[in-house]
Amino acid sequence: MQRLSKSVLLAAAVAAPSLTLAQSNVTIYGLIDLNLSHERSGDQRYEGVHHGELNGSRLGFRGTEDLGHGMKALFVLESGFDPSTGLAEQGGRLFGRQSFVGLESSLGRLTLGRQYSPAFVALDPFDATGNADRSAGLLLRKTGAVKPAYEVRFDNMVKYRSPKLAGFELDAGYWLGEKVATTSTARKEGDGHGLSLLYGNGAFSGALTTQSVQRDASGGKVRTSGVGLAYDFGIVKPYFAWSQDKESGTVGNGKARTWAVSAEIRLNPANTVALSYADRDESDGAAGEDASGWSAYHLHALSKRTTLYAGYSQLSNESGANYAIGNITPAAGDNHRVMMAGMRHRF
Repeated sequence: MQRLSKSVLLAAAVAAPSLTLAQSNVTIYGLIDLNLSHERSGDQRYEGVHHGELNGSRLGFRGTEDLGHGMKALFVLESGFDPSTGLAEQGGRLFGRQSFVGLESSLGRLTLGRQYSPAFVALDPFDATGNADRSAGLLLRKTGAVKPAYEVRFDNMVKYRSPKLAGFELDAGYWLGEKVATTSTARKEGDGHGLSLLYGNGAFSGALTTQSVQRDASGGKVRTSGVGLAYDFGIVKPYFAWSQDKESGTVGNGKARTWAVSAEIRLNPANTVALSYADRDESDGAAGEDASGWSAYHLHALSKRTTLYAGYSQLSNESGANYAIGNITPAAGDNHRVMMAGMRHRF
């Protein structure tokens, strides 16, 4: 009897850690993307090892814990870095890409911290190049004479993601600029909110978004609205994205519209070609900065985790505009051309 009791206790002691681990888990993951590149704009030239072309290089930790009753706790800590130098990205932040904690249940997910903005979640997927670091599709995110509310991430965000229902999901966020000031208007500098409606069902996907940020202490605001569409025909998957940046109040009264069309062409399981064209038109009087450009990429999958790629992008700046898609800052009106060849590895 005593021997049986000891055996049961020993088995329970051994099983206890396993039961605990079954309820929670932590995953370490990452990505390294490096390429050799050549850029030119006017008389300027740049040659070197660039990084983050297809995706930003990162090291991340994510985990969940089962709390019971259909609820779980979750977290993500993700650090961006330049693998060509080992230096941290996002201004040297420890976890500059993402850093949040939250709860998830059948009612949706609620998270708090540094996170992707609703506009980014809505528009970024609708580019065949994946909005590669030096693709023309990045005109959707550029700032010219007109300021945008479209930023990839915001600090201090409270975010809600709804469950998927009949293909629809809601992504909503509110973030705080955390300013110390004597007036309520000044305290709201940097505050913002965004709302995106996402849809994906079968071959068709789409998104609608609106995002607003107070840019100064006097109440001046900017708003970005946008739409994204895609349809997967199998061999070819075309994409369309459109956005509008609009200023109001003390920030100004400018307006900018950007649209992009692109296509992903699957030659075979290992080879994909991605083509894109984008155009930005600002209506801000004489200060308006307009540009257009195109990109072409070839991706060759060596495995599910390793991809070789080569690409070319060209951005044509009109008079007064100096948008860049790389390490060179063009003179006003100069074009910017980029050629690159590299490798991406996920782990």
